[in-house]
Amino acid sequence: MSDVRELPHEVLLRRYGLSVSQLSNHTQQLKKDLDKTITFIINKSKNGKINLTPAVESKIDTYDRYICDGIFEHLESKDVITEAQAEQLKDKADDAREDVIDDLKDDSTQGNDNSNNSSPASTEAKIGFWDWN
Repeated sequence: MSDVRELPHEVLLRRYGLSVSQLSNHTQQLKKDLDKTITFIINKSKNGKINLTPAVESKIDTYDRYICDGIFEHLESKDVITEAQAEQLKDKADDAREDVIDDLKDDSTQGNDNSNNSSPASTEAKIGFWDWN
């Protein structure tokens, strides 16, 4: 299994020392909805295998993208970053988001590999980008 990565919005929150409660109500709701989606995916996993359908991939991507946009708006309104810096960060976030989704897809298909090198421990889904508090 690949190394676990954080979704871009989580990296931004940590990097700028923000809590979700500092963001707009809309962004807070998006974060709650994403949290519910991830929890549902984890609860539906079987033997550590995540079933990540294209619809779920799209949902995670969309939620994260809009949460990042809310963070960028907050940072711009507080004059922490400029609009140009926000655009650069958006591009980096898009690339990072694709990597996280690809990692999850790899983890969801890894359990289907019937090679002799596959052990139960190697097919466990560890989603370490989640804040359970």
